[in-house]
Amino acid sequence: MPISLDACNGPCNRQARAAWTAYDQALEQHAAAMHAWLNTPGDDRGDRPTAPEQPSIAVHLGEPVWDHRCASHIRSALAELDDTAALLAAGIDGHRGGTAAGPNGTAAPSHTSIVDSLDELFSVLAEVEDQWREVRGYAPRPRRARGGHARALTVGWLLGQIDDILLHPGSVAFGLAVLRWQRKLRAMSKSDPVSARSPIRCPRCAERQVRRKDDGYYECGGCGRLLNQREHDSEYARQADEYEQQEIGAT
Repeated sequence: MPISLDACNGPCNRQARAAWTAYDQALEQHAAAMHAWLNTPGDDRGDRPTAPEQPSIAVHLGEPVWDHRCASHIRSALAELDDTAALLAAGIDGHRGGTAAGPNGTAAPSHTSIVDSLDELFSVLAEVEDQWREVRGYAPRPRRARGGHARALTVGWLLGQIDDILLHPGSVAFGLAVLRWQRKLRAMSKSDPVSARSPIRCPRCAERQVRRKDDGYYECGGCGRLLNQREHDSEYARQADEYEQQEIGAT
């Protein structure tokens, strides 16, 4: 017996889905036990098998597809995808060669696996953009060369549409895919020794040597400039806008 069709499909109902799956399995086992019990002679039957109890765990309903917490989680995860992807891309942009070892001695993802994953991520996001443009009757997506700039623009466009997208019944696959990609890119970046490197240029010396420290600050390895999280994020947004304007001017 599945949980309600009106239930949110996100992480908020993970425990409820697991409980109902276990209940379904228990029902099958109980049915088999009852069949064996009924086919056993009366004097040898023993106690009647006890039927499992239905789960009592609360189920969160969608509003109408996702509850507000999962919708917020998906929105944040989508915004994070481009940042994490940029960090991974920066690590292979001519700075390293071969496959490095991760912080715990684990093998870091190879350049090829990172490039393939980021290319696949763009394909997934671009397909959703194309589908949503068609659903809403918008103009087709502008064709751009694949890469970080195209990915950033697609993520930005989807973020502008995300509230309406998550109200659509067909958004379940998209929302779950965003959460899976968030987990995948996080895992790849954590095993990569450049995961602490920021893609921004230092606002003082313009070198790409800004790294996140254990205390939460970012420090430039070139000039020693320190930035807190707010300053870093503001600089990231400024440089991204500057880069986008340069790209637009070059086309």
